[in-house]
Amino acid sequence: MNLPADDAPNLLGALALLVGSRVRAAVAGPAGSTGALAEALVVLKDQPGVPAEWLGQVLGLTQPGAAHLVRRLIEQGWLERRGGADARSRALHLTPDGTEAAEQVLRARQAVLTRMLEPLTDEQRGQLADIAGSLLRREVRDERSLARLCRLCDRSRCATCPVYAGYREAAG
Repeated sequence: MNLPADDAPNLLGALALLVGSRVRAAVAGPAGSTGALAEALVVLKDQPGVPAEWLGQVLGLTQPGAAHLVRRLIEQGWLERRGGADARSRALHLTPDGTEAAEQVLRARQAVLTRMLEPLTDEQRGQLADIAGSLLRREVRDERSLARLCRLCDRSRCATCPVYAGYREAAG
């Protein structure tokens, strides 16, 4: 294959598509759906008590889309609404079944990503982690962008989260 000298952007784009499609396929089983449902489970596991509006903003959903997602999570038995910060708001909390579903999503994600890294040496994995950390660290601007970037992350896996470090730097 003849590639120009600076093929890194093109290869990064292809890799992003491959990783994204594999992760979406992996999380579809435990969540019963790809996309927002799986992401919502993980976000709510890590951010219990947020209102539906906040969840929708993190997931890039409209208000009707967020309301529909919340209804689906409740129908699955994965979510309950509790009193919020004021009389008009409702705080979203996963049920024990919802927490287990979130854990299954994270396990499925971890398994597919681990398989994808099998061809790499330990040194290459370290290099990849350093490169990914450098790229991710620069992308966070506020709490919502932090939550958006980490919406499918298993937060127990990163000893020092580069996204959170970038957020702290941006916040001063």
